Amino acid sequence: MTLNAGSATECEVRAVWFSFRDWQKYLQGKDKAAFTSAFETITDNILGAGCNTLIMHVRSHNDAVYPSAIYPWSSEMLMGVDPGFDPLSIMIDIAHKKGLSIHAWINPYGFRNGEYCGDASLATHDNIIAGIEEILKNYKVDGIHFDDYFPVMDASIHNKLVSDVYKTCHKYGKVFGISPTGNVDNNIAKGADIVTWMSVPGYIDYIAPQIYWTNMYKSDGSVTLFSNRLLQWITLNKLGLPMYVGLALYMAEAKPASDLGWSVSNANIMMQVTELRANNQPGFILYSYNSLLSPACSAELANLKGLYNSAPSYKVAMTEDEATNTYTIAIDPGHQAHGNSEKEPIGPGASTMKAKVAGGTKGVSTNIPEYELTLNIALLLRDDLLSKGYNVVMIRETNDVDISNAQRAQIANDAGADIFIRLHADAVENGSVTGATALCQTSSNPYNGALYTQSRLLSECILSSYTQVTGIKSRGISETDTMTGINWSQVPVTIIEMGFMTNAAEDQKMNDPEFQLLMVQGLSSGIDMYFASK
Repeated sequence: MTLNAGSATECEVRAVWFSFRDWQKYLQGKDKAAFTSAFETITDNILGAGCNTLIMHVRSHNDAVYPSAIYPWSSEMLMGVDPGFDPLSIMIDIAHKKGLSIHAWINPYGFRNGEYCGDASLATHDNIIAGIEEILKNYKVDGIHFDDYFPVMDASIHNKLVSDVYKTCHKYGKVFGISPTGNVDNNIAKGADIVTWMSVPGYIDYIAPQIYWTNMYKSDGSVTLFSNRLLQWITLNKLGLPMYVGLALYMAEAKPASDLGWSVSNANIMMQVTELRANNQPGFILYSYNSLLSPACSAELANLKGLYNSAPSYKVAMTEDEATNTYTIAIDPGHQAHGNSEKEPIGPGASTMKAKVAGGTKGVSTNIPEYELTLNIALLLRDDLLSKGYNVVMIRETNDVDISNAQRAQIANDAGADIFIRLHADAVENGSVTGATALCQTSSNPYNGALYTQSRLLSECILSSYTQVTGIKSRGISETDTMTGINWSQVPVTIIEMGFMTNAAEDQKMNDPEFQLLMVQGLSSGIDMYFASK
């Protein structure tokens, strides 16, 4: 059973939550004609954002937005009065006519911020089940959806309710899913037994964890928290239930200081959906409707919509047949045995000049030169990509060469490469500094600014995968227009600074043959992720 009941199972679910706060802004206080018109506009906006499923709040505070024999009219959504018409009936009719699936979103206990809302005496097991049956009997909703507001109780109490809701929904042929908070420990602490729900049949049809963090979490952007949490949920999902991950589009406006990613990137949601596809997850839910209309969220939404012309969901990596003679990857092992201090323009027609190529750094512990490290990784990466069926162009295969940075980019251009990967390692005076960085041009780059969006996506895919596989800290994406090899490139390009050779531990890791296999796996998977998004 799929969340999007009107679509084939292989269709990616792109859902949006319409919360009681959205009701207050867009639907509250209207007569029937105005309500109908407003909801028509809402559905048009949802479709315009590329979504195909609506999760509509119908019971939030032990009340209802439809005539109920159990619950009073909603104080939060309808000001506690009978509007003189049936809002839920109107919404279902319009949504289905427009081709949207619509699910009834319920806070089962009316519990928020540590207390029961409205008439707390209504928050009983029997009332919750009877209320759900009331909806399923009277309305053609496509399913029932619970949010994450579970009061602290013994897990057995919550499990009994969840199991009975599941049975009630299946009695009417409808799906039932829950959207718990993305923090696994917080769920367990309040008795929301996600482990049982995802490992024992008979509880839920799908799970929608709210993974509301970026891969540049913390004020310094050092934690790949989205990837970490996603992997945790995938691991817990023993039944292989459909997982429609909740994504925090609203954070593009909030920009919390504790999560740097929202401030420095407008491609977080796009990257998260790309990662969901790469991990074979069938869809996502955006919070919330208001964010679809927010100017502060428009760039994130536009980047997300850029994915919609690509293969929808279930695309983990290129198959050999797909990759052969389709994608060409140019790999540039940074530096060479001897630098060349002669000057060349930093971009086509530029008056600013830089040295043609530097000699690079060397390992503080291993004493291995950067040019040897980058070539070792590049040759391993070449072999891995060839085994997958990609075409590979090597900028150099020995250390004794003299190829300027502009020439390196031109080799990639002349080869018709689809992407240009430049491998480097970092160095600073402070030996305690660690981590990996990806570099690309800015959107206003005078030489190839039109390639910014794809270069940024390439950088984020590779850096995210590389740091997740290797465990090396992510230092984020750096945008610069000063790198000759980037400026001369006429294809999407990224520089990957794989770690710091001036840090003894990181230097030893990067030059360990077994760890190098992890480095290559991370780089290769990031390349797969990039092409899967296209």
